[in-house]
Amino acid sequence: MSENETKKPAEEEVKKPHSAEKKPEAKEVKANPEIEALKKQVEELKAKYEEAEKNFETADKDREEWKNKYYGAYADMANTRKQVEREASDFKTYAIQDFAKEIIPTLDAFDYSLKTKPEEEAQKKYFEGFEMIHKKLMDSLKGQGIEIISPNEGDDYEPNTMQALTTVPGKEDNKIHETIVKGYKLHDHLLRAAGVISTIKEVPAKSDKKDDTKADKK
Repeated sequence: MSENETKKPAEEEVKKPHSAEKKPEAKEVKANPEIEALKKQVEELKAKYEEAEKNFETADKDREEWKNKYYGAYADMANTRKQVEREASDFKTYAIQDFAKEIIPTLDAFDYSLKTKPEEEAQKKYFEGFEMIHKKLMDSLKGQGIEIISPNEGDDYEPNTMQALTTVPGKEDNKIHETIVKGYKLHDHLLRAAGVISTIKEVPAKSDKKDDTKADKK
């Protein structure tokens, strides 16, 4: 076989036209119902999450607001309770204040009546009875918180609980010379100041010895 004959089939094979290559046709992707359903659920869940987040923020703000309102209301209730308790305590403490003021003139009458002791035996018994009644009355008033203001001679004058009706000369200023009417207090409330006579220190008179000496020298 010649060399030309051997090459011929090969050349024929090379020259042989190739068949046109067929391109694969694009297939239409059919939507998967399950995937679409899942996508829809995801979108719904996302929307619900966003709505829930907004509601949570609103609820958090409302919670803070109601929390502040609660503490404010609690503080108001606590203050109101303390005020009511204080008013109840004051009412209980000073309930007899008006009665005590009305009975003070009666106590003054007792004091005036008991200043002078009688000498006759028959009158002494009445006097002793008066003293017993007065003592029981004063004990009852003291038990209710009433304090008697009755300074003795020589005590310091207290302007907060005493009223100087007049003054007399004395060795010192602002000393009690005599108590005219007793004063009364109900706990820390002054019902009436004690009426007293206070002292004013005497100013020594100027001596005229110098003048006398000058006159003698003349």
